[in-house]
Amino acid sequence: MGSMVQWLTLLAYSLPELFGLGIALALLGTTARPGPARRLGLIGIGAMLCVSLLGLGLGIYQQILIANAAGDHVSIQRMFSILSAVRIVLNLVSMGGVLTVVWGLCTATRTVANEDGRLESS
Repeated sequence: MGSMVQWLTLLAYSLPELFGLGIALALLGTTARPGPARRLGLIGIGAMLCVSLLGLGLGIYQQILIANAAGDHVSIQRMFSILSAVRIVLNLVSMGGVLTVVWGLCTATRTVANEDGRLESS
């Protein structure tokens, strides 16, 4: 029962991010105009959503390791070092997702600015 409460707490901490990314993915998929900017946004949001889900899974796995610790502190310490390295990689992928979304936003605003410029010169 105790581990279930910890898992639900971990899920509760992740829910706002998961909801926000899910809504962003739905908005981009349904309301944004098709094109390179939308594609970049979908790739970035999708990467961040995957990272968030993998981070949630890592947290649950870490809780299982703690619950099943049988006094072998060396192996737990080694496993936590590996999990920390994996979390760093996940954060780097998430950063790439944010940069991809911003790149898509810059592409979209450049496209709009170019279209406005063409309208004024006509």
